Amino acid sequence: MWSIINQLRGAIQPPCMLCGAHPHHHDNLCGPCLIDIPWTKNACNRCAEYIESNGLDSAQVCVSCIQEPPLYSKTVCAFDYLVPIKGLINQFKHQRNFAAGRLLTSCLSQTVFEIMSQHQTITPDLLIPVPLHRRRLRQRGFNQAQFIATGLSQSLKLRINTRLCQRSAYQAPQQGQSRRQRLNQMTGIFQVSQAGVDQKINNIAIVDDVMTTGATAQALSNSLINAWDGPLNIQVWCVARAQPPDVQLEW
Repeated sequence: MWSIINQLRGAIQPPCMLCGAHPHHHDNLCGPCLIDIPWTKNACNRCAEYIESNGLDSAQVCVSCIQEPPLYSKTVCAFDYLVPIKGLINQFKHQRNFAAGRLLTSCLSQTVFEIMSQHQTITPDLLIPVPLHRRRLRQRGFNQAQFIATGLSQSLKLRINTRLCQRSAYQAPQQGQSRRQRLNQMTGIFQVSQAGVDQKINNIAIVDDVMTTGATAQALSNSLINAWDGPLNIQVWCVARAQPPDVQLEW
């Protein structure tokens, strides 16, 4: 009888989203794939770019962040932006595969939880998803950053504010642009509702799906800092970090 029940359980269990096998973990990912996906490693604490061991200082910060520190103090991401994570993010954003979105959110949540448990980062008072322009929101039908931030808020028991920040200008896709070009294009693009600012908050995490050059995080951080009277510590939490083309990842 028990063998029949187990067979029925296996029959209704959804397959692993990556290999098609029946998983034994939640969120539709099997054990081998959970190990084999490109988890972030050897990353700069500040920007999450990959760095060789001889390129680290005692605080594990890359040379670029030492020379020109970004406005955010730490970046936490689950993955390097490689196959098959690229495919899952594309399915989530452009094909509304919310099962893929839940899987990616769960992986990021686990990464953040482990880092906070090891006291390697400050627990933020508030999560801020990167806002979409209303035109892009109509095209896509949802804000993927808000989807991820909502999941993190629920799993990590953190406050979220989806109305504090707005994106005032529509932008064409930024693929192929340099960091400097992206920074110039992002100048003044985010507005912060002064009425929604809580001056008692001094630790915020910006949430996004993918960090490419850090220009979006830098621009939003600048708008948030300008809206606060006192000091504001900002982290960036994202599912994946795109690495520079000259970086050879060992994965």
